[in-house]
Amino acid sequence: MAAALTLCLAASGCVRTAPEGAAVAAAPLTVTREGTPYANWEGAAARKQAEAECAALGRTLRPSIYDRYQAGSWVYVEGCA
Repeated sequence: MAAALTLCLAASGCVRTAPEGAAVAAAPLTVTREGTPYANWEGAAARKQAEAECAALGRTLRPSIYDRYQAGSWVYVEGCA
């Protein structure tokens, strides 16, 4: 069964595409603080900044389990919606 599923997914005719008019994934939002970079434990402060940046655009932050700390910045994978 698993082999048949693998073969089916490998064939181009078995892969479904997004329906017409479907939402496109948002670009990730990277939040960086001026001066000293964020520390790993400052996620709450970074999230407040990300929410404010999205609000300035008239949008809302889409948090995800894949959000992460990366080299002094916080990356919100889903970005603003």
